[in-house]
Amino acid sequence: MSFQVEDISLYMGDKKLIANVSLNVIPGELLAVLGPNGAGKSTLFKVMAGEYQHYSGSMLLNNTRFEDYVGRTRASLLGVLPQSSQLNFAFSVFEVVMLGRLPHSSGRIRDREIAYQAMEQVAVGHLAQALYPSLSGGEKQRVQLARVLCQIWEEVPGQSRYLLLDEPTSALDLAHQHHTLALAKELAAQGVGVMSILHDLNLAAQYADRILLLGDGKVVAQGLVDETLSADKIAKLYGIDVDVIPHPKRAHPLVVSL
Repeated sequence: MSFQVEDISLYMGDKKLIANVSLNVIPGELLAVLGPNGAGKSTLFKVMAGEYQHYSGSMLLNNTRFEDYVGRTRASLLGVLPQSSQLNFAFSVFEVVMLGRLPHSSGRIRDREIAYQAMEQVAVGHLAQALYPSLSGGEKQRVQLARVLCQIWEEVPGQSRYLLLDEPTSALDLAHQHHTLALAKELAAQGVGVMSILHDLNLAAQYADRILLLGDGKVVAQGLVDETLSADKIAKLYGIDVDVIPHPKRAHPLVVSL
């Protein structure tokens, strides 16, 4: 089972946003999607999240057509964290996180247990009673991550779960960037298929199992980290010269701008 995307194309009028994009989000792996601004990363994310529906191509979620799922069933298998989430109501952090349990019928006691566990996992447990609009941008992003984790917290018999992250580190400080991606890596180790859009090449090199490079709405390269993060591919995609060297302490490449 996997989340399989085949030959997805999307046009807005005469403008091509993405063209013939194929990828596979595999349970147990973290796939990082990289590319410059305007490459089509967020468009691809929105198609895979179900936000855009007027695309050509096909998507299979656990061998079932994406559009054949009813909302609650798909929501129990697919968690989606957009780059930003707007919520201006005076909900507490706990109430926001509990929204992730809406697709489920596990009972309020169990839902509360999961919500508090998820908040602790992303280090916002101490903010449970704080009002969401009063939080910083980074705190809001971590609360939204806890909400999404609540949504796919429990295994579904005979099915694999997936987590889509759109630039989850963009509003976070350095420590929380690593904490978030380490958590994503831990979820992958537990059998969740994770796809994350990232801008930081070195974060992708450290945490991803596979990388997809997207440019001008098309797949430029995809494969293992060492295969895709080469100096020539990066220079061609981003228009900047880099060195790609072995990390002095870890078994992954290090991208150094020239």
